[in-house]
Amino acid sequence: RTHGHSGPLRHRGRSNTLPGNMQQALAAHAAPAAARFNVASKAPQKAARRATAARRTTTLTRAEAIAEPPAVAAADANLKARNDVRNVAIIAHVDHGKTTLVDSMLAQSKVFRDNEKIETRVMDSNDLERERGITILSKNTAVTYKGTKVNIIDTPGHADFGGEVERVLNMVDGVLLLVDAQEGPMPQTRFVLKKALALNKKVCVVVNKIDRDGARPDWVVDTTFDLFCSLGACDEQCEFPIVYASGFQGIAGPEPDQMSETLEPLFDMIIDNVPAPVVDVDAPLQMLVTNLDYDEFKGRIALGRVNAGTISNKQNISLGIPDAPHRNGKIGEVFIYENFQKQIVDSVGAGDICAVAGLPDVMIGETIMAGGAAGPPSLTV
Repeated sequence: RTHGHSGPLRHRGRSNTLPGNMQQALAAHAAPAAARFNVASKAPQKAARRATAARRTTTLTRAEAIAEPPAVAAADANLKARNDVRNVAIIAHVDHGKTTLVDSMLAQSKVFRDNEKIETRVMDSNDLERERGITILSKNTAVTYKGTKVNIIDTPGHADFGGEVERVLNMVDGVLLLVDAQEGPMPQTRFVLKKALALNKKVCVVVNKIDRDGARPDWVVDTTFDLFCSLGACDEQCEFPIVYASGFQGIAGPEPDQMSETLEPLFDMIIDNVPAPVVDVDAPLQMLVTNLDYDEFKGRIALGRVNAGTISNKQNISLGIPDAPHRNGKIGEVFIYENFQKQIVDSVGAGDICAVAGLPDVMIGETIMAGGAAGPPSLTV
């Protein structure tokens, strides 16, 4: 089991003595996936993994491809990857260090001035969040790393706010699954991972708080792998990349004993493993509203990812949900997230995350459309 790393097969533990089930898995590494977990109690899970993998890897036959409607084929031909953007959400159990890690990512991206006073847990801007010390509402920010814009969404870890996590997963192409280096996967870890796997998001595992006394990263990686298997992840999903990190110290590395002095290994993992958004920038505008914000001067602000086309200032749009009458509106201003602030821009293309003002009655789950675009299905949580 390589856990996403190339090179000879080896166990991540420091000891050569492995539990019985892991010995079976290592001995059968070259065997088909169905033979790797030859345990009777996991037969239903094997069948589920096979069915899931089959559904996700089914390819069209030549006859089916020829019979494909010309309009669909033309639409697929217009899809292009935006290699200058990555959209990622940070998901984890409560108090596993998501917001602290984002603090370090922002600091190392030169978001703040050298003489600027920086608050701890800067993403927790709500008064109640700062009082309780937890994240309640998901927050957006963005950093630029080696010429690539990385949109980062910090999500709540408490079970009561799981709906926030489900919604923002529709805006991203991959997730960072943070796991405490001492506690390992917890109940909310299972919940958020299940949602990410169901949406077929690329999952990158970050073993956080590696500097804690009593950290046991080898055990955490093994239990995380077992969690993937119990949730019916296919073979490709189980080959997840791993980075070890300390959000508090702002360090990361490919192994617990190979820590860098910065978070560069974490950023490199995001760029290399989270897929770039594949979109049609020239199509009619289509943007699904997944969250709301409020400004005392600009009023209600809609947040979401532009799925197709381009959204611009002062653009006339229609707003609504599928199978219901649409209403007309006009975009007031368009913002992007850059350096922990909203910046007004003229337009935002498909694949990027933005916020728009000027729609006082916009609601979560509605679609902003223009040019005859059809809205995607409403969000179900």
